[in-house]
Amino acid sequence: MVHEIDYAAAETKGCSSKLTIAHKIFYVRLIESSTHLARYFAGDQKGKITKEISPNEFDFWLKTLADTEEETEKIKKRLILGRKYL
Repeated sequence: MVHEIDYAAAETKGCSSKLTIAHKIFYVRLIESSTHLARYFAGDQKGKITKEISPNEFDFWLKTLADTEEETEKIKKRLILGRKYL
């Protein structure tokens, strides 16, 4: 499955990265100093953040939409390269 990660578009929403995979859009906000390493958000087709989702739900969608486990791991590695927030 083709995916796109856009760091610049995500920063305009206060997030670390924007992931577009299949027809779904997700935003990830990496947290520097917290008990949670990241917060995950679902987005609509216009790029608007619609709601916060749990890490488990994000993992579910990622595994469902990615073609292989290798692609899932590749996406996760690229997501952690985004800007970190306090």
